[in-house]
Amino acid sequence: MPFRSAIQTRFFLIALAILSVIPTKVIQAGQITIQRDTWGVPHVFASNLADGAYALGYAQAEDRLEQIFANYRLAIGRAAEVNGPGSVEDDFKQYIAGHVAVSQRRYPELPLEIRQMCESYQAGVRAYLKDHPAKKPANALEMQPWMIAASMRELIFNWPVGRANRDLDARSEFKLFSNQWAVRPERTADGASILLIDPHVGWDGPFRFFEYRLHAGQHDISGFGPVGTPLLGLGHNAFTGWACTTGGPDTTDIYVEEVDPANPLRYLYDGQWREMTTEKVTIAVKGHPDVVRTIHRSHHGPILKREGNRAYAMATPYLNEIDVVTQFFRMMVARNLNEFDAAVGMNQFMEQNVMYSDVEGNIRYVRTGRVPIRPQGYDFSKPVPGNTSKSEWLGIHPLKDLVQILNPKTGYMQNCNIGPDTMARNLGLDLSAYPQYLYDTAPNTSNSRGRRAVELLDAHPKLTIDQAKAIAMDIHADRCEVWQTQIREAAAAVDFSKPRKGVEPKELRQAIDKLVIWDGMMDQKSVGATLYRALRTVAQERRLDEKSTAEARIDAFAEAVAWLKTNHGTFEVPYGEVHRVRRGGRSWPISGGDSGAGDQTLRAISSNNEGKTYTGRAGQNWVQIVQFKPGAVQSWSVTPYGQSDDPTSPHYTDQAEHLFSPGKMKPTWFRKGELEGHVESTKVLERVE
Repeated sequence: MPFRSAIQTRFFLIALAILSVIPTKVIQAGQITIQRDTWGVPHVFASNLADGAYALGYAQAEDRLEQIFANYRLAIGRAAEVNGPGSVEDDFKQYIAGHVAVSQRRYPELPLEIRQMCESYQAGVRAYLKDHPAKKPANALEMQPWMIAASMRELIFNWPVGRANRDLDARSEFKLFSNQWAVRPERTADGASILLIDPHVGWDGPFRFFEYRLHAGQHDISGFGPVGTPLLGLGHNAFTGWACTTGGPDTTDIYVEEVDPANPLRYLYDGQWREMTTEKVTIAVKGHPDVVRTIHRSHHGPILKREGNRAYAMATPYLNEIDVVTQFFRMMVARNLNEFDAAVGMNQFMEQNVMYSDVEGNIRYVRTGRVPIRPQGYDFSKPVPGNTSKSEWLGIHPLKDLVQILNPKTGYMQNCNIGPDTMARNLGLDLSAYPQYLYDTAPNTSNSRGRRAVELLDAHPKLTIDQAKAIAMDIHADRCEVWQTQIREAAAAVDFSKPRKGVEPKELRQAIDKLVIWDGMMDQKSVGATLYRALRTVAQERRLDEKSTAEARIDAFAEAVAWLKTNHGTFEVPYGEVHRVRRGGRSWPISGGDSGAGDQTLRAISSNNEGKTYTGRAGQNWVQIVQFKPGAVQSWSVTPYGQSDDPTSPHYTDQAEHLFSPGKMKPTWFRKGELEGHVESTKVLERVE
């Protein structure tokens, strides 16, 4: 009887979820509609996923046509063709990774449903170009469906290639920073799990994803996807949702090949000479002659570096894979934990912290990646000998081997690029049960965002949606109280009878008073936040630490005050005057971001130093809060700029001004009936191939 009850409950939840997202308008077979909401976000209504992908292609072309082609060109090594010499190295990297060759060869192996979506998506882009021939950008090229697979490969290769570079040179590593957390129903006010999706990536370029809603047959999907594809990168459907942050197992190694001194194309393996393969690639360069490069490969992978009679080969289990496209698709349409785990278990994702939540109240964490099973006796965190079969991988770890946790007793967990054992207080995750390379970090590793996330989540036993939004937008400077105490104590110990760094004693004391009483929030209206950032910047340049003298600390603070006076005429500068979000010729104040020494608030924003101001360039790129009420999933989101890349569009900077600057989020209007009253435009498409 209990078993039957559980099954009935599950089907009831699924039925409710299906009913909750049925479009207001009944969609007939073959009918495709794009309704844009008041923020310009497209809501696509179609009878099947292929038609939905067609509409997504059309909508992306309306908003991001140039980015579609830029992403394809980047992935297939043809960016220099339009960008010039500055893109030659990027193009060469794509040939080393083999995106074109693998994608062209293996695209026909993708499931039919996915190929139909890819081909329909590009048909939608072509339909837009046919309707608007004058909009064709200078970087346009002839699209092929396999380019979608190449684009997805290029996206994930940033991580394994970054790890390979780290093995070659400990100073070199690809890094991205993000936030995520999930809370179970028993710890929320509404009795429904809540998920935060908060990637911290560049605001321009390939990681500027596209926001959309898709209602196609039985599928209802919401979130952000890579431009140039019909897939969802991060987001949710009517049953499940997921977030990702950088951090994961070690997926990639460097093998040192012993090269024949008489022939640099031969290498030793188990006592026998083997021949490297050779590939010549030609890179077209705008305004310049073609660049011809040569790629050598051993059986381990492409040669990245040579030193005398040694060649360093990158070995990564992603080199010949294409099913990252399939995994993204299966995650996008997963209706329960088992289906989601089956998707993650494909092991096509780059090394990531994947966090999941659903309408059944589950929260799930997997430190995922396509991880080789390494033999004993070698330190794979460094280059290993490639001249013996004894160092060869023994296969790929299945999902069950990876670091993971389901429904922890804490009722919540977060991973803001931290070690998996510090995702909550008293989590109880024992890393010693795993090989080190499966978690690839030191025990008890955390950071400014991880510590703050645990503090806030732990302090809210019945989390409300408003509290969830506040945590996502939290702007407290980690451990600022330590610095305030040090400056206060230093001020009591030094001589203030003479100016320091050109700042008069009275003014310096006034500035110290402002810093000491500051509430620790990097708020755009706060003078204390500006002083703190200036102090931390100078302190980092002067390499101050806990052993620094009182004189050194006060001198650093005086230098910070002097900088503000020189550049802004006064030290009493609201933080938002120096910390801005800018697009085009306009800018707005923003709260949060960098403390001045690398520590980020939970509302992480990385900035370019433009002399007198700091202008956001990366960090919170698309934020989503999702509440998984059974039968009534809803979500909220925000991006730094706006939906459109057209400077004449009202959606070029509307979110920057009205949402991102004040730290607000907009409803996504995902549920049935929510979009009513918020429709800006409606377009009905006739599909013409």
